[in-house]
Amino acid sequence: MDASLAGVRTALREFDASGAFSESAFSALRLLLAGTAPGELVDGLLGLFFERHILHDARRRELLAMDDAALLRALRHRFRQVVADGQEGHAAAHALGPHVREGLARMSHAAPVVPAPWPVLLTEGERFSRERVEEALRAQAAELGRWPTSAEAVRELLRRYAQVESEDRHEDTGRFDPPEALRRRMDARRLAGQLLEVLKPQERELLRHLLVDEGNVEDWAREQGIARATAYRVLARLKTVCRAELEGRSNSTQLKALEELFGGRSR
Repeated sequence: MDASLAGVRTALREFDASGAFSESAFSALRLLLAGTAPGELVDGLLGLFFERHILHDARRRELLAMDDAALLRALRHRFRQVVADGQEGHAAAHALGPHVREGLARMSHAAPVVPAPWPVLLTEGERFSRERVEEALRAQAAELGRWPTSAEAVRELLRRYAQVESEDRHEDTGRFDPPEALRRRMDARRLAGQLLEVLKPQERELLRHLLVDEGNVEDWAREQGIARATAYRVLARLKTVCRAELEGRSNSTQLKALEELFGGRSR
């Protein structure tokens, strides 16, 4: 067994038993999933991964039940999902869109009613509720003073309800609080989450390629079947967004999150 994988398995067992996850355990996880890539953003992405897949009791025990080969594949695949996050949002928008369009078609002939309260959730079980979506559309129209367009409504409903439903899904899923090794990186985790929210899917794919696959921009362009100039434009926006999110942070933080991630791998 690879030494870093053995260390991670041991750390997962210890965390499952006691809730302890040491700095050396976090370093072993970092080495296994991100190699030697430095930077605060890497720590933040690992923090997101830890929250989703190790703090969560059922997911952690699912990992522990795997043999070594399956465990390694699962850890790397799930980390890639965190880095290239966006598929869930795309699927949610695809499912929500018809409810929004149908609701607007039924209601937009009349003037918005004020006031109109927002529903607590948009879903019943695992599916969007037509009645709750229409209630949310009335509330948005009341705030705007007009009926929203379909695109405006989908964007606002996903933005407004994503955090509520995410918190509801993850409630009481873990017995342990985040370990100290993770708490020290919470600022980086928040930074990573903010970046993933504003990056476009193509930019997240390039980030995954540079960070996880340790590739370069020209290889990514060939894989995607796009022109080199287009790939470098995507990289330029990726850097611009990262710089905007890092504004006001120390020079060392900016160097770690930008130069180390992109400077040496973009050529």
